[in-house]
Amino acid sequence: MGGRIAVAVAVVVLGVAGLVYIARNEPGKGGVFLPCVFHEVTGLHCPGCGMTRATHELTQLQFGAAFRKNPLAIAILPIVGVAAAFSMAAWVLGERYRGPRVRLPVWITWTFLVVVVSFWVLRNIPAWPFTLLAP
Repeated sequence: MGGRIAVAVAVVVLGVAGLVYIARNEPGKGGVFLPCVFHEVTGLHCPGCGMTRATHELTQLQFGAAFRKNPLAIAILPIVGVAAAFSMAAWVLGERYRGPRVRLPVWITWTFLVVVVSFWVLRNIPAWPFTLLAP
């Protein structure tokens, strides 16, 4: 279990370091940020486009601005964060973990896939109100 704790601590430390870096360097105005390859090649927005800028806005506690950059990602972030925390705790503690387990039914997985693909298509329609979904 000691190795698992070390890995969990390393993941958390790297995550916090990444958040600090994004908080101190606004994407598009400095720092080292990779562009979205899909957007660079096609000119279209992928479901993740705007997520780095949204994360920067979240670190500045600008929730509305973060939502405008990538509404889908910001809407599901609390769910994913809690699920990741429970999964990490279950992985670290193994058999001793007594908390909730994250086990998604197949229909939720397919629904999520449909939502992501729909968001991907809708945010690339060049007409109002769909332009509001673009970063």
